[in-house]
Amino acid sequence: MQKPFSFLFISMFALLIISCKNDAQDVKATAESAVVDTVQKPPVKRAPKKDLTPEDIAVIKSVMSRIMSEPHLKKYASYLVTAEMGTMLSEDKGPFTVFAPSTIALEAFTAEKKKFYATPDNKPKLEEMLKSYIVQGKMDKETLLQSITKSGKAKLKTLAGVTLTATKSGDDIVISDGKGASAKVVKGSIEGSNGVVYVLDGILNVN
Repeated sequence: MQKPFSFLFISMFALLIISCKNDAQDVKATAESAVVDTVQKPPVKRAPKKDLTPEDIAVIKSVMSRIMSEPHLKKYASYLVTAEMGTMLSEDKGPFTVFAPSTIALEAFTAEKKKFYATPDNKPKLEEMLKSYIVQGKMDKETLLQSITKSGKAKLKTLAGVTLTATKSGDDIVISDGKGASAKVVKGSIEGSNGVVYVLDGILNVN
């Protein structure tokens, strides 16, 4: 009566051994597969990080970069790009002083004027208008105030040949064009690697 039980026990033991062997073989196969994958798939080589040159850093911190990153000057920045003046204000050493009208100020242009500057054939006129707000040389706020204090006003010759005048009204710096228009400096000077930027609250009669 014990033989069937013994036979059953021996059979179960044999099956257990076979199962263990199969598991061991599976583990071994998995390990071998992992080794093969490791050998066949070498780690991806990443390109070495490029160090920024002094010229790269200058462009990143340029007057053009400052204008483009200033929330109040999005429209002026767009006009500069349209007039293809971005390279001049980002790569040229200058230095430049930019009295840029804010986006709100430029929205005061009539529909006809906006259409005029958006027309490709009128790009030279757009460039002339933009240059009328750009002065050759660096006039940061401290230097500008010193010049105003010394003689009551500071004369500023723009790249378009227009002369702007800076004066003080209370604590404010006011920029006028000699044609009856003036605008107040609401922000600046914003330092760039090749000059400074001011934000004006109005447009001038320079176009």
